Amino acid sequence: MEKIFDFSNSSISSKFLNISFDQIKKGNLLRIYLKEFVLNELTKNIPVKQSQFENAREKFYKDNNIVNDNDLKNYLLFNGINQKDLEYQIILPVKIDLLSRKVPQNKIEKHFLKVKDELDLYTYNVIRVENSNLAHEIYFQLEGGESNFLILSNKYSLDKKTFPNGVVGPRNLVGMHPLIIEKLRNYDVGTLIKPFQINNWWLIIKLLEEKQAMLDEQTTKRIAFELCEIFIQNKVSEIIKKNIEHFN
Repeated sequence: MEKIFDFSNSSISSKFLNISFDQIKKGNLLRIYLKEFVLNELTKNIPVKQSQFENAREKFYKDNNIVNDNDLKNYLLFNGINQKDLEYQIILPVKIDLLSRKVPQNKIEKHFLKVKDELDLYTYNVIRVENSNLAHEIYFQLEGGESNFLILSNKYSLDKKTFPNGVVGPRNLVGMHPLIIEKLRNYDVGTLIKPFQINNWWLIIKLLEEKQAMLDEQTTKRIAFELCEIFIQNKVSEIIKKNIEHFN
């Protein structure tokens, strides 16, 4: 293998130093390349304090197990970068964080409402069976306190392997059947919901916990980052669309 592809060959080395857009596209790396370009343009004039850089560098070294000069040298060699490249990599997340803080609050609030279903978390009991009579019998046993979801789920539920205790969550509503979403939203915590049918199945549900997302500091930061990412990806798409003939 080494004889077939000799990396010491000067012609091959020169090819590495002249990687074309064609090669980048073939590797499906164009969006990654352009995203880095857009990020650099957006953040190049954002000032970073020395203390911010030092804190970021300390965290970077810790995350990458760099504890001495030899570790640093090996990291640079392994990744094919120099000290200046490394400093750029360390400082970029700091700049992105500073950039995200410039996102207007009204845009954050609007996006929060748009993605709230992804952030609200629900935990509930569920038993799924194929027979209406069985579903109602299970319901009456639960309602009368004769048994509980743990026992009846393990005995009857079609989902006992997936949810061995008859408990789902905490999870968001994304991808759920609309009827389940309706039940979870419209019933109070602790209410045992009467059996209802979805396709060929009957379900008995009891909402255990509902954790509504709040636009607190952590969520605000998360959404600001998400909006920055959307903006960057849109810019990348715009560049590709405007320059597709040049890329091809």
